[in-house]
Amino acid sequence: MDSLAWHLACTKTELPEPPLYTSAGWDRMTSEDRSRAVDALRQWMNGLYVETAETRAVADRLTEIVQENSETGPGAKAIASVTGASTLGKSTAVRRWATRKYVEWIVGAPKGPAELPTWNPQPTIDADLCPVVWVNLQSGSMVKGFNSQVLDFFRLSASGAAHQTSTAAVRALARHGVRTLLIDDFHLLRTNWKGGREVLDHVKYMNTELGEFNASLILVGTDLESSEAMSDAQLIGRLQPMSFSPYGIETSEEQHAWQQLLYGLEGYLLPHLPRASEGLLTSQLAGPIWKRSQGYVGDATRLLRIATLAAIADGTHTINPEHLKEVRLSKRAHAAEAEIDLRRRSKQSRV
Repeated sequence: MDSLAWHLACTKTELPEPPLYTSAGWDRMTSEDRSRAVDALRQWMNGLYVETAETRAVADRLTEIVQENSETGPGAKAIASVTGASTLGKSTAVRRWATRKYVEWIVGAPKGPAELPTWNPQPTIDADLCPVVWVNLQSGSMVKGFNSQVLDFFRLSASGAAHQTSTAAVRALARHGVRTLLIDDFHLLRTNWKGGREVLDHVKYMNTELGEFNASLILVGTDLESSEAMSDAQLIGRLQPMSFSPYGIETSEEQHAWQQLLYGLEGYLLPHLPRASEGLLTSQLAGPIWKRSQGYVGDATRLLRIATLAAIADGTHTINPEHLKEVRLSKRAHAAEAEIDLRRRSKQSRV
């Protein structure tokens, strides 16, 4: 992804919510109209972002760190990290924060070629303005490869030795008004070989250089707490960690948080299920939804999107347990659900 693709992604208009139909309205549709209506609903649901107390807390903390870094003296800054297991929505949440900040920080900037925002890093120099840079770390990256990803983002050449590309990458970040550099998939960094250790040292160097113009570094990845990279003493000294966890249902507090997530989803989905009753997800199906997803946001939202379409397809216009059972989820979710069933049968056999 380069700065143009990133700009277009950040400024893309979200799809409007499709019209609401009664059960009779769905039944009266021709097959062509029905197909178009289902397509519109599916596309809209696939683009939904459900904000939760957890995602709001992470977004607020990221804003605090970036603001504090922008106001303190030059030099190495605090490094934010966001982690958790796969399919918990961490990258989605951070990306949502990043796109909003990008849009906020380009307000009022004049437009240049390709409608990209511009600014003047120096009185006589015009440059594209890109306050947020998103890099997906490549597995096995060397220092030059990492620098190449940064330079490629700005559509710049990465020729020369590693130290030359390091200088070019830092200059590009400063010239384009970067306030935040986000590195996703940071868990792919392996420090048990010379190249990986060099990249880790280079990331720390980049944090220091970013700090010279009051910019921030944010690391995103899976299970970073157990990563060897996160055991580095210098990194730990700068790190401001945040994490996402699956929703539990053991305590009343956990159940309330789970129901709050489902309540948010109800607000989007139930208006499109004309025979669904209030509390369908938060009360009637809260347990079955958790059993199928084990509280993983990615699996839970996909489960309910597909179940909604199935309920429209079969004319029930409300989600029932059978709809939930029929959805194919991730291998992780199916394995965990099988383990839940096994423990339940084992417990029953001892009674």
